[in-house]
Amino acid sequence: MYKIIPLLSSSHSSKQKQDLLRLFSTFSNHSLQTKTEMSLGWLLEEETDSCAKLALLPAEAGAVFVDFISGKKNHRRQFGGGKNQPMARAVGIGKLQQPIRLLDATAGMGGDAFVFATLGCKVLMVERSPVVAALLADALQRGKKATDIEETLQQAINNLSLINQDSTDYLLTEKPYCDVIYMDPMYPEKKKSAAPKKEMKALQNLVGPDLDSSKLLAAALQTAKIRVVVKRPAKAPVIELENDLKPTSQIKSPNTRYDIYSVKTLATSSKTQSHT
Repeated sequence: MYKIIPLLSSSHSSKQKQDLLRLFSTFSNHSLQTKTEMSLGWLLEEETDSCAKLALLPAEAGAVFVDFISGKKNHRRQFGGGKNQPMARAVGIGKLQQPIRLLDATAGMGGDAFVFATLGCKVLMVERSPVVAALLADALQRGKKATDIEETLQQAINNLSLINQDSTDYLLTEKPYCDVIYMDPMYPEKKKSAAPKKEMKALQNLVGPDLDSSKLLAAALQTAKIRVVVKRPAKAPVIELENDLKPTSQIKSPNTRYDIYSVKTLATSSKTQSHT
Protein backbone atom coordinates (compact mmCIF):
# COMPACT_ATOMS: atom_id res chain seq x y z
CA MET A 1 0.00 0.00 0.00
CA TYR A 2 1.44 3.35 -1.05
CA LYS A 3 0.68 6.93 -0.29
CA ILE A 4 1.67 9.86 -2.50
CA ILE A 5 3.52 12.98 -1.39
CA PRO A 6 3.56 15.77 -3.99
CA LEU A 7 6.98 16.67 -5.34
CA LEU A 8 7.10 20.08 -3.69
CA SER A 9 5.53 19.07 -0.38
CA SER A 10 7.06 20.41 2.85
CA SER A 11 6.70 16.93 4.36
CA HIS A 12 9.70 15.53 2.46
CA SER A 13 12.61 14.39 4.58
CA SER A 14 15.89 16.25 4.13
CA LYS A 15 17.29 13.21 2.31
CA GLN A 16 14.40 13.17 -0.17
CA LYS A 17 14.87 16.87 -0.83
CA GLN A 18 18.59 16.34 -1.49
CA ASP A 19 17.84 13.41 -3.78
CA LEU A 20 15.27 15.50 -5.61
CA LEU A 21 17.63 18.41 -6.15
CA ARG A 22 20.31 16.07 -7.46
CA LEU A 23 18.00 14.11 -9.74
CA PHE A 24 15.82 16.91 -10.95
CA SER A 25 17.63 20.21 -10.58
CA THR A 26 17.00 21.24 -14.19
CA PHE A 27 13.23 20.87 -14.26
CA SER A 28 10.18 22.57 -12.77
CA ASN A 29 7.13 20.73 -11.47
CA HIS A 30 4.93 23.67 -12.50
CA SER A 31 6.01 23.52 -16.13
CA LEU A 32 5.44 19.75 -16.21
CA GLN A 33 1.86 20.17 -15.02
CA THR A 34 1.23 22.94 -17.55
CA LYS A 35 2.55 21.03 -20.54
CA THR A 36 1.38 17.46 -19.95
CA GLU A 37 -1.32 17.44 -17.27
CA MET A 38 0.94 15.32 -15.10
CA SER A 39 2.69 15.97 -11.84
CA LEU A 40 5.66 14.43 -10.09
CA GLY A 41 5.67 13.00 -6.61
CA TRP A 42 7.17 10.41 -4.30
CA LEU A 43 5.45 7.07 -3.82
CA LEU A 44 5.94 6.10 -0.18
CA GLU A 45 5.09 2.95 1.71
CA GLU A 46 2.73 3.61 4.59
CA GLU A 47 5.13 2.36 7.27
CA THR A 48 8.45 3.73 6.00
CA ASP A 49 9.89 6.03 3.36
CA SER A 50 12.93 3.79 2.72
CA CYS A 51 11.46 2.65 -0.62
CA ALA A 52 10.27 6.03 -1.85
CA LYS A 53 10.08 6.14 -5.64
CA LEU A 54 10.06 9.21 -7.85
CA ALA A 55 6.94 8.87 -9.99
CA LEU A 56 4.94 10.55 -12.71
CA LEU A 57 1.34 11.01 -11.65
CA PRO A 58 -0.91 11.28 -14.71
CA ALA A 59 -4.30 12.85 -14.09
CA GLU A 60 -6.25 9.84 -15.38
CA ALA A 61 -3.97 6.86 -14.73
CA GLY A 62 -1.88 5.19 -12.08
CA ALA A 63 1.59 6.30 -11.05
CA VAL A 64 4.43 5.65 -13.51
CA PHE A 65 7.90 4.92 -12.13
CA VAL A 66 10.96 2.84 -12.98
CA ASP A 67 11.90 -0.15 -10.83
CA PHE A 68 14.79 -2.48 -11.66
CA ILE A 69 14.43 -4.57 -8.49
CA SER A 70 10.89 -5.91 -8.73
CA GLY A 71 7.85 -5.82 -10.98
CA LYS A 72 7.74 -6.27 -14.74
CA LYS A 73 11.42 -5.62 -15.43
CA ASN A 74 12.64 -8.25 -13.00
CA HIS A 75 9.99 -10.70 -14.23
CA ARG A 76 11.25 -10.13 -17.76
CA ARG A 77 14.80 -10.78 -16.55
CA GLN A 78 13.78 -14.15 -15.15
CA PHE A 79 11.37 -15.35 -17.81
CA GLY A 80 12.07 -13.28 -20.94
CA GLY A 81 13.91 -15.90 -22.99
CA GLY A 82 17.52 -15.09 -22.19
CA LYS A 83 20.12 -15.05 -24.95
CA ASN A 84 17.78 -16.70 -27.47
CA GLN A 85 15.19 -13.90 -27.55
CA PRO A 86 15.17 -11.90 -30.81
CA MET A 87 16.47 -8.65 -29.33
CA ALA A 88 19.44 -10.43 -27.75
CA ARG A 89 20.36 -12.11 -31.03
CA ALA A 90 19.95 -8.80 -32.86
CA VAL A 91 22.63 -7.03 -30.80
CA GLY A 92 25.00 -10.00 -31.11
CA ILE A 93 24.78 -11.63 -27.67
CA GLY A 94 26.27 -15.09 -28.05
CA LYS A 95 28.32 -14.07 -31.11
CA LEU A 96 30.23 -10.91 -30.24
CA GLN A 97 32.96 -10.86 -27.64
CA GLN A 98 31.61 -10.20 -24.16
CA PRO A 99 30.96 -7.85 -22.53
CA ILE A 100 29.33 -5.94 -25.35
CA ARG A 101 29.56 -2.17 -24.87
CA LEU A 102 26.07 -1.13 -25.86
CA LEU A 103 24.61 2.36 -26.09
CA ASP A 104 20.82 2.56 -25.86
CA ALA A 105 20.12 5.79 -27.75
CA THR A 106 16.41 5.88 -26.86
CA ALA A 107 16.41 4.66 -23.28
CA GLY A 108 12.81 5.51 -22.38
CA MET A 109 11.80 3.67 -19.21
CA GLY A 110 14.87 1.44 -19.40
CA GLY A 111 13.13 -1.85 -20.17
CA ASP A 112 15.29 -3.01 -23.10
CA ALA A 113 18.48 -1.59 -21.57
CA PHE A 114 17.84 -3.61 -18.42
CA VAL A 115 17.41 -6.82 -20.44
CA PHE A 116 20.75 -6.22 -22.17
CA ALA A 117 22.38 -5.52 -18.80
CA THR A 118 21.05 -8.78 -17.35
CA LEU A 119 22.66 -10.60 -20.30
CA GLY A 120 26.07 -9.16 -19.50
CA CYS A 121 26.24 -6.03 -21.66
CA LYS A 122 27.71 -2.80 -20.33
CA VAL A 123 24.87 -0.43 -21.18
CA LEU A 124 24.92 3.34 -21.42
CA MET A 125 21.36 4.68 -21.47
CA VAL A 126 20.98 8.02 -23.23
CA GLU A 127 17.65 9.77 -22.62
CA ARG A 128 16.87 13.28 -23.82
CA SER A 129 13.82 13.94 -21.63
CA PRO A 130 14.96 15.30 -18.24
CA VAL A 131 11.76 13.95 -16.69
CA VAL A 132 12.29 10.38 -17.89
CA ALA A 133 16.01 10.61 -17.11
CA ALA A 134 15.12 11.59 -13.54
CA LEU A 135 12.92 8.50 -13.17
CA LEU A 136 15.75 6.33 -14.50
CA ALA A 137 18.32 7.97 -12.23
CA ASP A 138 16.10 7.44 -9.20
CA ALA A 139 15.66 3.75 -10.08
CA LEU A 140 19.41 3.32 -10.54
CA GLN A 141 20.09 4.95 -7.20
CA ARG A 142 17.62 2.68 -5.41
CA GLY A 143 18.98 -0.39 -7.19
CA LYS A 144 22.63 0.33 -6.47
CA LYS A 145 21.92 1.01 -2.81
CA ALA A 146 19.85 -2.15 -2.28
CA THR A 147 21.50 -4.70 0.00
CA ASP A 148 18.96 -7.53 -0.02
CA ILE A 149 18.88 -8.53 -3.70
CA GLU A 150 20.53 -11.47 -5.44
CA GLU A 151 24.03 -11.04 -6.85
CA THR A 152 23.04 -11.48 -10.51
CA LEU A 153 20.43 -8.73 -10.22
CA GLN A 154 22.91 -6.41 -8.50
CA GLN A 155 25.43 -7.03 -11.28
CA ALA A 156 22.81 -6.23 -13.92
CA ILE A 157 22.01 -2.90 -12.25
CA ASN A 158 25.72 -2.14 -11.96
CA ASN A 159 26.01 -2.72 -15.73
CA LEU A 160 23.75 0.29 -16.32
CA SER A 161 24.76 3.95 -16.56
CA LEU A 162 22.83 7.02 -17.68
CA ILE A 163 23.25 10.31 -19.52
CA ASN A 164 20.52 12.94 -19.95
CA GLN A 165 21.23 14.38 -23.40
CA ASP A 166 19.95 14.33 -26.95
CA SER A 167 21.43 11.16 -28.44
CA THR A 168 22.28 12.61 -31.85
CA ASP A 169 24.17 15.50 -30.27
CA TYR A 170 25.90 13.18 -27.82
CA LEU A 171 27.08 10.78 -30.53
CA LEU A 172 28.37 13.53 -32.81
CA THR A 173 30.10 15.61 -30.14
CA GLU A 174 31.36 13.02 -27.64
CA LYS A 175 31.97 10.13 -30.06
CA PRO A 176 31.67 7.48 -27.33
CA TYR A 177 33.34 4.11 -27.84
CA CYS A 178 30.65 1.46 -28.19
CA ASP A 179 30.35 -1.85 -29.99
CA VAL A 180 26.60 -1.66 -30.60
CA ILE A 181 24.09 1.18 -30.71
CA TYR A 182 20.48 0.23 -30.11
CA MET A 183 17.53 2.40 -31.14
CA ASP A 184 13.82 2.04 -30.42
CA PRO A 185 12.36 5.27 -31.81
CA MET A 186 8.83 6.20 -30.79
CA TYR A 187 6.64 5.24 -33.74
CA PRO A 188 3.62 7.47 -34.52
CA GLU A 189 0.51 6.05 -32.89
CA LYS A 190 -2.00 4.41 -35.23
CA LYS A 191 -5.50 5.85 -35.12
CA LYS A 192 -7.12 2.41 -34.67
CA SER A 193 -4.50 0.90 -32.36
CA ALA A 194 -5.35 -0.42 -28.92
CA ALA A 195 -4.95 1.92 -25.97
CA PRO A 196 -1.26 2.13 -25.04
CA LYS A 197 0.00 0.94 -21.67
CA LYS A 198 0.37 3.67 -19.07
CA GLU A 199 4.18 3.77 -19.36
CA MET A 200 4.00 4.15 -23.14
CA LYS A 201 1.25 6.75 -22.88
CA ALA A 202 3.32 8.75 -20.41
CA LEU A 203 6.29 8.63 -22.78
CA GLN A 204 4.15 9.68 -25.72
CA ASN A 205 2.80 12.64 -23.77
CA LEU A 206 6.23 13.75 -22.60
CA VAL A 207 8.36 13.11 -25.67
CA GLY A 208 6.01 12.58 -28.61
CA PRO A 209 6.96 10.60 -31.74
CA ASP A 210 10.59 10.64 -32.84
CA LEU A 211 10.70 12.85 -35.91
CA ASP A 212 14.50 12.84 -36.16
CA SER A 213 15.15 9.10 -36.39
CA SER A 214 17.04 9.45 -39.68
CA LYS A 215 19.53 11.88 -38.11
CA LEU A 216 19.99 9.62 -35.10
CA LEU A 217 20.54 6.55 -37.27
CA ALA A 218 23.09 8.40 -39.41
CA ALA A 219 24.96 9.51 -36.28
CA ALA A 220 24.83 5.98 -34.87
CA LEU A 221 26.32 4.53 -38.06
CA GLN A 222 29.22 6.96 -37.73
CA THR A 223 29.85 5.90 -34.13
CA ALA A 224 29.17 2.18 -33.57
CA LYS A 225 32.16 -0.11 -34.03
CA ILE A 226 30.26 -3.27 -34.96
CA ARG A 227 26.55 -2.74 -35.58
CA VAL A 228 23.50 -0.56 -35.16
CA VAL A 229 20.17 -2.19 -34.30
CA VAL A 230 16.83 -0.47 -34.85
CA LYS A 231 13.69 -1.89 -33.26
CA ARG A 232 10.58 -1.34 -35.39
CA PRO A 233 6.97 -2.49 -35.51
CA ALA A 234 6.81 -5.58 -37.73
CA LYS A 235 5.14 -3.81 -40.66
CA ALA A 236 6.79 -0.41 -40.33
CA PRO A 237 9.06 0.81 -43.14
CA VAL A 238 12.81 0.99 -42.58
CA ILE A 239 14.14 4.39 -41.56
CA GLU A 240 15.07 6.39 -44.64
CA LEU A 241 18.65 7.64 -45.00
CA GLU A 242 20.03 10.16 -47.47
CA ASN A 243 22.39 7.61 -48.99
CA ASP A 244 19.56 5.06 -49.22
CA LEU A 245 21.33 2.56 -46.95
CA LYS A 246 19.25 -0.49 -46.08
CA PRO A 247 19.65 -2.96 -43.21
CA THR A 248 22.20 -5.70 -43.88
CA SER A 249 19.96 -8.22 -42.07
CA GLN A 250 16.77 -8.44 -40.05
CA ILE A 251 15.41 -10.52 -37.19
CA LYS A 252 11.63 -10.76 -37.07
CA SER A 253 9.08 -11.70 -34.44
CA PRO A 254 5.27 -11.56 -34.75
CA ASN A 255 4.92 -7.90 -33.71
CA THR A 256 8.46 -6.56 -33.90
CA ARG A 257 11.33 -6.37 -36.37
CA TYR A 258 14.99 -5.67 -35.65
CA ASP A 259 16.82 -3.95 -38.51
CA ILE A 260 20.54 -4.68 -38.25
CA TYR A 261 23.17 -2.48 -39.87
CA SER A 262 26.58 -4.20 -39.86
CA VAL A 263 29.21 -1.46 -39.90
CA LYS A 264 31.82 -3.73 -41.50
CA THR A 265 29.46 -4.98 -44.20
CA LEU A 266 28.29 -1.47 -45.04
CA ALA A 267 31.89 -0.22 -45.21
CA THR A 268 32.88 -3.09 -47.53
CA SER A 269 29.86 -2.45 -49.74
CA SER A 270 30.68 1.25 -49.92
CA LYS A 271 34.28 0.53 -50.98
CA THR A 272 33.13 -1.93 -53.62
CA GLN A 273 30.71 0.61 -55.11
CA SER A 274 33.36 3.33 -55.15
CA HIS A 275 35.64 1.13 -57.27
CA THR A 276 32.99 0.26 -59.85
